[in-house]
Amino acid sequence: MARELFLGLSERQIVLFLLAFLAISAVLLAVWYYIGAQYQAVVFFVARHILLALGYSSEQIAGLDFTGAHLVNFNLVPLLALAIATPKLSLRRRLQMLAIGLPILFSIHVLDVVAHLPHFIEYYYLHRLGFATLIVDSLGVIGLAIVFIIWFAICSTEFFSRAGS
Repeated sequence: MARELFLGLSERQIVLFLLAFLAISAVLLAVWYYIGAQYQAVVFFVARHILLALGYSSEQIAGLDFTGAHLVNFNLVPLLALAIATPKLSLRRRLQMLAIGLPILFSIHVLDVVAHLPHFIEYYYLHRLGFATLIVDSLGVIGLAIVFIIWFAICSTEFFSRAGS
């Protein structure tokens, strides 16, 4: 019997998982290159309405030019790749990972756009770093980490419950 190294997976299963994750990520990133702009348009649509509700003018919002920014929000790619590639994960857990992860990532992407306007005002007009800058900078790290935190939380529940039985 193969020795289990991590989350109940053998060395061979870990290598196969990593290779599958990389291959699926590459395919999904290629697809994202073509559909990401539509996703970003939805993010901007929601962010624009939030900014209007916060009292920013249409002219100020129009100053946010993120042409091509859809490649920044590619962290949906590893979430989908992890949901597909993770071995021994039930369909229910895969769907749970997406049901939890997709709204969280969408919210982070909207918050990132919303925080950029006050960040630009703070940085370029007030010449100081404030709360909005902290939010924008933090979201860069959070956006990368949250995918793997969600994946680990879902997988550890599944794998550790198997290890105990």
